[in-house]
Amino acid sequence: MRPAASPGGGRRMSPGEEALRSLKRPRHPVDPGSGSDSGSSSDSESDGDFVSDLRQIACLLRLIKSGANKDRQKMCEQIIASVAANIQTMLEDTKSKFEKERQNLLKVLSGTSKECESSLNEEYTKLQETYEMFCEENDAHLQTFKDLFSQVEVEKKKLLEQYQYQREETATLSEFGDTFSEKITNAKPSPKRMKQDDKSFIIFCKSVGSYLECASDDDFDLDDE
Repeated sequence: MRPAASPGGGRRMSPGEEALRSLKRPRHPVDPGSGSDSGSSSDSESDGDFVSDLRQIACLLRLIKSGANKDRQKMCEQIIASVAANIQTMLEDTKSKFEKERQNLLKVLSGTSKECESSLNEEYTKLQETYEMFCEENDAHLQTFKDLFSQVEVEKKKLLEQYQYQREETATLSEFGDTFSEKITNAKPSPKRMKQDDKSFIIFCKSVGSYLECASDDDFDLDDE
């Protein structure tokens, strides 16, 4: 990251840069005509300056480390914020896209549901009409079968009555035949008996005629059979 600019328009220096700048400042020149005392004092001053420089370097290192840590922390925070913003944007986009797809899917499902409901209503109406027609035809067929069965029962009853009458008639005819056969059997000797009776009557008449002399032999036809 770049350091923030100063209010005057120039770039504001970090603490590490300020420490480096202080190290680069020129030291106070040593007067060569000051003598040995001045030489010993300059040595002590040089040692003090060296220690001071070391301290400034150590301070500078600490400042650089602190600044680097702060810069790294800020950079991490910025990266995290940027990633979070990107993730949030992606989530919002995904949510918006999902919502649009959901709305489109709901529209499609609603239209399909209405079409299915309409088709089901039509099929149910057709099925209801077919069922009513089937019930009517079934009732008509049942009535026809009932009438047919009734006619069959009537014809069956008539046939049973005719069969019973024919049985009775057959039995009567059988009895009549037996009686007629018996009468025929009984009637077979009658002609001979009648002939014998006729012969006896003729003989009787002749006998009476002979006594009365009222009749001749031609008045009576005697059959010798």
